[in-house]
Amino acid sequence: MSVSPAARPAHPISTDPPAPLQDHPAAAARLASLRAQIRAEMDMMSFATQPWVIGQQYAGQDIPDVVIIGAGQSGLGLGHMLKRRGITNVLLLDRNPAGYEGVWDTYARNHEIRSPKGITGLEMGLPSLTVHSWFVARYGQPAWDAITRVPRVQWMEYLRWYRAIADLQIRNDVTVTDIAFDADGVSLTTADGGAIRSRYVVLATGMEGGGDWAVPDFIRDALPPTAYSHVCHGFDAAALRGKDVGVLGAGASAFDASVAALDAGARSVQTFMRRPDASLRDLVRAFEYSGFLGHAAQLSHQTKWDLGVFLSGVSQAPAEHHFNRALAFDNFRFWRGAPWTALRYEAGQVVVDTPKGTFRFDHIIAATGLTSDMTLRPELQHIAAAALRWGDVFQPSAGRDSTRLRQPLIDADYRFQPRAPGSAPGLTRVYTFNSLAMASMGGLSAVSISSHRYGLPRLADAMTKALFLDQEHLLIPMLEQIDTPCMTLSPYAREVLGLNDAPDV
Repeated sequence: MSVSPAARPAHPISTDPPAPLQDHPAAAARLASLRAQIRAEMDMMSFATQPWVIGQQYAGQDIPDVVIIGAGQSGLGLGHMLKRRGITNVLLLDRNPAGYEGVWDTYARNHEIRSPKGITGLEMGLPSLTVHSWFVARYGQPAWDAITRVPRVQWMEYLRWYRAIADLQIRNDVTVTDIAFDADGVSLTTADGGAIRSRYVVLATGMEGGGDWAVPDFIRDALPPTAYSHVCHGFDAAALRGKDVGVLGAGASAFDASVAALDAGARSVQTFMRRPDASLRDLVRAFEYSGFLGHAAQLSHQTKWDLGVFLSGVSQAPAEHHFNRALAFDNFRFWRGAPWTALRYEAGQVVVDTPKGTFRFDHIIAATGLTSDMTLRPELQHIAAAALRWGDVFQPSAGRDSTRLRQPLIDADYRFQPRAPGSAPGLTRVYTFNSLAMASMGGLSAVSISSHRYGLPRLADAMTKALFLDQEHLLIPMLEQIDTPCMTLSPYAREVLGLNDAPDV
C-alpha cells in the first residue's frame, strides 16, 4: 500500500527545512575558554602520557609506528587516544580534503545523526571535550536543550574542532591503493605513486572501507549511468528539479534522498520498499549498554552468527525527522510491499514494474546499502587473499550459502588473522576498525558512533600492547642504563656518606 495525499491529516508537519543554528554572541570567547579548560584537564590527567616508543627505521629512514587510514571520527579518536598513551609517531591519511573527512559533509543528507545527543567516546573521560560542551559553548544552553540529536552539520563542525584540539599529524588528499605486509612492517602505495612504510596500520575507513555501495545489477544492466544514482555516491539534487524521481529502498538514506529531491523541487518523489510494512523500531539503541558495547567481541561464534542472521532479516527504522518531512509533501508517495520486478529504459525514462503497478521516472535513486566484500576494495587484495574468514572455521546450521561467510574473522584486538598459522607473516600488523569487523566484533558495536566509547579504547590498548611487546627485549637494558641522580643531597648527608668530593647524586 502507499500513503496518498488524500489520506494525510489536515495539518501535516511543516515541509520547510529546519532553520540553521545561530552562534552564541560570545561564541568565540566561550570556545577559547573551553579550549583552555581542556588543556588544564589534560594537564591534570597527564600521568603516564609521556612518549615511550622506540622508533624504527626502514631503508635508512625513520618510519611511523602507526599509520591510520581514515581521518574521520574513528581515525581522529584513535589517533588522539594513542597520543594520550604516549604513542606520538602516528600518521593519519585521508583521501578527502581537510575538514571533509568521512560522510557528514560529503554525501550524507540526514538532518541529524542517529545517536542520542549525549553520546560519548571521543572525549577520553574529559567532559570539556564532549560534543555537549562544544555545542553549548558555540550555540548556548537553550539550543542544546532544544535538540534531541546533534544535527549532522554541527557534528561535522565538532569533528573539525576536535581535530584542532587533538593536533595530530594528518595528510589529506591521499588515497591508499595497495597494502602489502611482511614480518617487519606494512608497505602502503598511494594513488600519486608514493610509498609509505609503517610498523602497523589501522583501517578506520567506515562502512565503505569494507566493500562498495551496492547498485543492483538489474539497474546497472538496464540503464545508462545518467539515469540512476546511489545515495552514497553523491548526486546533484538540484538537477532533479521538475523531474519525477523513484527511490528504491526504505531505510534512513532513502528518506534522506527523498527529502533532498523534494527540497530541490522535484515534481514528484516515490519511494518503494519490498517488505509489506515499514519498520519503526530503532534496533541500534537496543545495543547501547555497557555489557554489549564492552563485551560483544567475546560472544561465541554461534551467537555472533545468530545476531547477524536476525539483523539481516529486519529493517532499521528511518530517521524520524526526514521520515515525517517526506510524508508531509503532497508530491511524495511511499509504496510498501512493492518490490521492483522489472525495469527498462524507454524514450529517456525509467519504467519500473511493481506489484502495485507500472511507474515512469526521469531518474531513480538506489538506497540499497553496502556490499561488504574485501575483494571489492583494490587496496585490500593482499589482505583478502591471506585473511582467515568465517567460512574457514564456522559452519552455520542453514548451510554455507551466506555471503557473510566471506567476511574476515577478526581477533579480539581487531587484527586480521592468517588462514594458517605462519602463512602470512605481518598480516596481524593490520587492524580493522571498519565494516569488516562487524561480524567478528558484535555487529553494530564495531563501527558506529556508539562503538567509540568502548571500541576505540580496546583498539588503542591492543596497539599499545603490540608496540610495548615489540621492545620487550630492551626493557632490562633500558633499566640498567638509568644512572641519573634522583635527588640533591644536603651538605650534612654528603658528609655522612663521605660524598663531599663526589658529583651531585
